[in-house]
Amino acid sequence: MCVVSHRLGGYDGVSIEAAKWDAGFRALGWEVTRAAGFFVDHRDTDVVVAGMWADRPGGDPPPVAHRTIQHVVHTHDLLVLDNAGSLFSAPQASVAWESHALAAGIPTIVRHHDPPFQGTPLRPVTDGSVPLHNVRHLHVLINRFTYGQFDERWPELRAAGALRIAYNRIDVDELANGDREQTRENLGVGPRDVLVAHPARADARKNVPGAVEFALGLADRLGEPVRYWLTDPAAPLPETLQRALDRAPGLIRGQVPRQADLYAACDVVLLPSTWEGWGLPVVEAAAASRIVAAGPYPMLDEIRGFGLRVFDPAEVATVAALLSGGDSTVELLNANRNVVREHFDLRFLPETLAELTVTARRLVESSVPG
Repeated sequence: MCVVSHRLGGYDGVSIEAAKWDAGFRALGWEVTRAAGFFVDHRDTDVVVAGMWADRPGGDPPPVAHRTIQHVVHTHDLLVLDNAGSLFSAPQASVAWESHALAAGIPTIVRHHDPPFQGTPLRPVTDGSVPLHNVRHLHVLINRFTYGQFDERWPELRAAGALRIAYNRIDVDELANGDREQTRENLGVGPRDVLVAHPARADARKNVPGAVEFALGLADRLGEPVRYWLTDPAAPLPETLQRALDRAPGLIRGQVPRQADLYAACDVVLLPSTWEGWGLPVVEAAAASRIVAAGPYPMLDEIRGFGLRVFDPAEVATVAALLSGGDSTVELLNANRNVVREHFDLRFLPETLAELTVTARRLVESSVPG
């Protein structure tokens, strides 16, 4: 089978989720190929597909490599378009994958993380090409909110049985296995420092100014030093974001190699975004038994609906009190971890993928004449 996305192998949410599906299919016995416009890492079997990724930031992608796509669909038994049928950054490539997959009759799962009609502000889709929505392909949504939007726009998908929800899953045990002391030492964080981690890109929707205000408010209430850690190392930044970072207490920038070490090192995880497709750090932080403050992005209500206690960034005083580490804190963190274990544990992903594969095969086979 082949997992397709615009960009793979990085720290972004789609790359992380695609890697989980990659491993899940391998656990089922599949041989997995990756196809993308750009790879952060590298495997000998990777297929670079021109037309899915711009050669320079802000530019348009080059012409689509149709022959490469045709070769992939004719030499594989299952195709997963992981956000490759959703983003408006390369719509011609999305349509090419769909048309060649339909022509070849290959079972296809289209997982939608970021359809272009979502976000703040809404991004226009002028030609209606994406997100892909053909009834012969299985469309997987990562939350109920997006499921409802697809159902409203294309009710024929649900009628055909081509619409499913599959929540992002978390390796609960791995995320609780980070190295706190070594990671903090590597970051230059002192033993008394309260580390607030903001796992996000430095763009407007991630609300860096709001995150800095939270960190400053926490510093006002604690007798310990507070340090703000933005994991995006990118520079230069827009002026408004740079001004906010100039005020951040004990600023740290950059990634660490393991997600588990990120959560082990910090004391609070912060995600004050105005928009997220799901908000993976919220669930990851809960799995790692960390206090989480997030919102006001809409999908957070769905996560809270499972019973996860996620604080509003305005609840600085409450978070400060919980950092004392008393019995109430331990009870809350254990309860959050149990919610993640019950509803989002990665152990159950292969079972989900097996069911989705059967459905994708049924959809494409039922459309074959005779």
